[in-house]
Formats: sequence, C-alpha cells, structure tokens
Amino acid sequence: MKILLTFFLFIMTACNSVYGDNTYMKTLNTSINLKINNKEYKLILYDNQTAKDFLAMMPLTITMNDLNANEKYHNLSKNLTTQSSRVGSIKTGDFMLYGSNCLVLFYENFSTSYSYTKIGYIENTSGLKDTLGRGSVQITFSINN
Repeated sequence: MKILLTFFLFIMTACNSVYGDNTYMKTLNTSINLKINNKEYKLILYDNQTAKDFLAMMPLTITMNDLNANEKYHNLSKNLTTQSSRVGSIKTGDFMLYGSNCLVLFYENFSTSYSYTKIGYIENTSGLKDTLGRGSVQITFSINN
C-alpha cells in the first residue's frame, strides 16, 4: 500500500508540473520584453527547446490577429521545435505554440482540450486585455537587458 501511495504522489506531482501551475516549470535566465501599443510587458521563457528557438529569432516584430476574443495568434514562416501536450487550462498571459509555427498569446483564462507547446508567460498581466485591444495588434519582442 505504501508503494502504491508513493507512486500515486509521484504521478500527481509529475502531471502538475507538465500541465498545471507555471511555478513548477524551470525557466531560462533570459526574459523577453514585449512592446504593445507603447506599453511594455515582461515575458518569462520556459527552459525548453521551443523557447530557445523563439529566443534565437530576437528581435522580432509581428502582427498578431485576434481569435475567439481570448487570444492573439501569428503564423511564423518557419517551424519551431515542438513538445506539445494537452495543457487543460489556459491562463491570462500564457504564450504558447500551436502546431509547429503558430504563436499564441492568451489574454483570458479558460479550459481547453487543445494541445500546445509552452514557451513562456507574461509576468504581470495587469491591463493586458485592454492593451491588446480588438482585432490585430503589432507586438515587438526583444531581449530584456
């Protein structure tokens, strides 16, 4: 019984670190500055190959389009490394990759059955939804100095 309980706790911890709270995922020492309509946000990158692929693209200015009134997306001209998984829930500020080339920045919390590769998250999301506005928005990504 003790072995079964230990195994169960291990599985729950492993699942939470992959699908749950951001605090369990290791991050890179480098962060990204996002400039949106003259407002700046700090993007914390996870320590994975997808985030490193994205970091290698800096600086980057893209137009992100609105989808479902809860996210902005942009299709890159090249593919990034993927490690997609069902994330279960989306949090405001999550920055992910859908498929192998679609960047997605979420500005609402919701549950999802879709699979994404986590790239990072915006550290302070205060005012993010209003800053992103409706429709398309231009976002500049640069390495935070």
